[in-house]
Amino acid sequence: MPRMRERARTTSTDDRGFTLPELLVATVLGLLVIGAAVTAFTGAIQSQPRVNSQAAAIQRARTTMERITRELRQGSSVPSASASQLSIITYVHSATCGGAASNASISCRVSYSCSGGTCTRTEAKPDGTSPGPAVQVVTGLSTSNVFSYTPPSSNAPAYVGVTLALPAQGGTDAITLSDGSALRNPGSGS
Repeated sequence: MPRMRERARTTSTDDRGFTLPELLVATVLGLLVIGAAVTAFTGAIQSQPRVNSQAAAIQRARTTMERITRELRQGSSVPSASASQLSIITYVHSATCGGAASNASISCRVSYSCSGGTCTRTEAKPDGTSPGPAVQVVTGLSTSNVFSYTPPSSNAPAYVGVTLALPAQGGTDAITLSDGSALRNPGSGS
């Protein structure tokens, strides 16, 4: 019987469980892990509106870039061009220049003007008369120097480059979209 008591004491001392210091250390470590996770989650939630805003600005800039390059490809001439302004004679889907949309395409003068980080688009008759309302096409640009123009030569059509630069939000991730096109219909139209 004394052996059984000794054996019972040995077994009971081996199965004691956690001590108070061990439980306190585990609790502190658990709280640190949970605190880090909550901080990361809160930071992600707080940055989401900024991320959404920048994504929307990039999408508007991409849409504008695609529209400008499409109009350049359909263009016949460039009456005026500078770093912040561009006028092209191109085909647009309108019943009248500056009027309502239509399935038919007509030749119009499309002018882009960029200043203060905003670009507007205006349609007018090919001679520049009767301009329609200016429509804002992109905002939030870091520079108004958007266009580069190479006049036509004997072996190459006119080429217009377009660069839309969006500033960094929160100090990082500035976005620059660049594209361009040569006029595919030089000399056609008005």
